[in-house]
Amino acid sequence: MAVMTSMRTKMHIVLWGVLILFLLSMTVGGLVGGANIIDQLLGKTNPAEAIGVINGEKISPDFFNQLVNQQLDQYRQNGQIVSDQMLENIRNQVWDNIIQENLVAAAIKDMGITATDEEVIFHLQNNPPQFLTTMPAFQTNGQFDMQKYLDAVNNPEGNEWAPVEQIMKSNVIPNYKLQKMLYSSISVTDSEVRDEYIRRNVEYTIDAIHVVESNVDQAAIEVTDNEIKRAYSTRKDEFDQPESRKLRFVYWKKESSARDTVSTYNDALDIIGQINSGADFADLANLYSEDPGNTDAQNLPRGGDLGWFERGQMVKPFSDAAFSARKGDVVGPVLSQFGYHIIKIIDKKTVNGKAQVHGAHILLKITFGAESRDALRRDATLFSYDAQDYGFDAALDTHSVVASEFAVIEEGININPIGQLRNAARFAFNSTIGEVSSPMENDDYYAVFVLESITPKGPSPLKDVENVLKQDIRKDKIANATLKLASELRYQINKGTTFSDIVAQNKGYELVTNETNVLNRGFGSVGRSNFVTGALLNAKAGNVLGPLKTANGYALIFVKNVSEIDPDEYEIRKDILKNNLLTNKQNQVFENWLKKLKDEADIEDFRKYHY
Repeated sequence: MAVMTSMRTKMHIVLWGVLILFLLSMTVGGLVGGANIIDQLLGKTNPAEAIGVINGEKISPDFFNQLVNQQLDQYRQNGQIVSDQMLENIRNQVWDNIIQENLVAAAIKDMGITATDEEVIFHLQNNPPQFLTTMPAFQTNGQFDMQKYLDAVNNPEGNEWAPVEQIMKSNVIPNYKLQKMLYSSISVTDSEVRDEYIRRNVEYTIDAIHVVESNVDQAAIEVTDNEIKRAYSTRKDEFDQPESRKLRFVYWKKESSARDTVSTYNDALDIIGQINSGADFADLANLYSEDPGNTDAQNLPRGGDLGWFERGQMVKPFSDAAFSARKGDVVGPVLSQFGYHIIKIIDKKTVNGKAQVHGAHILLKITFGAESRDALRRDATLFSYDAQDYGFDAALDTHSVVASEFAVIEEGININPIGQLRNAARFAFNSTIGEVSSPMENDDYYAVFVLESITPKGPSPLKDVENVLKQDIRKDKIANATLKLASELRYQINKGTTFSDIVAQNKGYELVTNETNVLNRGFGSVGRSNFVTGALLNAKAGNVLGPLKTANGYALIFVKNVSEIDPDEYEIRKDILKNNLLTNKQNQVFENWLKKLKDEADIEDFRKYHY
């Protein structure tokens, strides 16, 4: 049958995403290398044998790379160019997914969650998973066709459903049951739905005084050394750092040079020579032009045609050359900020006293060429040799370059200004102090590194975090002083002073009157604040609220009006709101549950030793 033939043909492609989850359960058994018996006895793992270890289970480098390469292939098939940053993001995402799937699979096993053959049949017939409902073979006019799907399920032509049944039994249904267990106690009350409707739809009109930090005499705020020491003692655990390695490095940016300009200029002269020898300008434009606008709406080549344009519409060098030439001329190479242009004057005319040119051009961009690449790499290589032979500092003097510094930890490989360079982290953790690297490169730079120092795991010393502590203490003191000011104003209001009188009697405060908005959008006078929203939810016209915490201080609010709820509109929207709230709660429960698993897990990340 045609449907099943299509399904069998595409099954390996469609199921791959789910098969990844299934294969994770096999990671330890079939996909990891053998461990050294001494390491096993000592409870150690050789980083060469694993990309990481999750609760004692090794994740093999081959398996990790297989998943990364699969993601890379998908991007490339979609025509995307994979940059260093994108590659790093993919690796991080794959690693996070492996951790999540491993921990979830272990939890399912520990909880004894399984699936029977009867449950597999029931779910296939009544609750097909998304990877099946999105298969083109089971769709009609772009929508899932249940009857077409059931015809295939109920009329198999062989064992083509076996891998689907296995995945349903080992992964899909156990995960479905786990979610049901996690979500069993979640509910959304009518009150929560009503509050959410109010946040989105009910308009509040308020007067507000916003007491902000600038109202405080900050010059009088002081932070003592003893306060900093006490804060450090109390918060020492917050400053725990993994082992870090400090690198110094020299970098060379990959950018076009004078030789690239000359090379591009000569290429332009060669094209002009072809035109002078009778070659068709449009054909050459379609072949050589690097102007991204050289295609029309149907993605067909335009032959370099720019249409009619007036003086000043193009960049000045281009415009000057075009309007100085005669009809039929080919001029150039003309250098602009975009590169070299070869310009053909197709026609000229004057409209309403303004000269116009109908032109075409061939754009050759000045890019980082092979010769410049070789020269730059040669500079980096010579520096590396000299640094290894005579010392890094001596090489800095000899080559007249300046070094930068960067501290590398397991999670940190975004090096300013170079960007992503995982090899630098790998070098840092595989080297001894004073060791110099060979030249490394990413999309934009070459770089040479030296390992400067090693800082062991533990709390950062006080001197390294002193400024952070001082800023935090100062911020808390300013916030407390701001609250004190707002509380004093509220006391005056309670004694009968109006909002207008408060502002008139106290310099530096501004009264915003008659501001109307719904709670989810916040108020321009005080910004968006959960404290403000919570207080207004239960407020009535005439209430005075505050002080209420905001992002920049504290708000005092007089509620002037609260619009009525439209009962008919509420009835229409309440089910949608309830489903949205339920989904949000479910997502939060799962995230909290997963975070607890991660916090309690023993996870070792050895990626820095592999790339």
